[in-house]
Amino acid sequence: MILMIIGMACLGHIITDFLQQFERLPMKPFKCNLCLTTWITLAPAIYLYGIQGILVAAIAGVLSETIYKKII
Repeated sequence: MILMIIGMACLGHIITDFLQQFERLPMKPFKCNLCLTTWITLAPAIYLYGIQGILVAAIAGVLSETIYKKII
């Protein structure tokens, strides 16, 4: 579970960095680390962990935002 949280946080951060170059996309959820990571993690986490997947997605989103704040 910890590896999934770290992996999805990093994946969400990479995807958000890629999508920030497109000006026509709305800010939320496509250019926000917290939002995008939470949404892309939600379905796989619920599938794997059931209702606890919501917590996993939230933690991955916060971790992605922390990675973003520490790097930039």
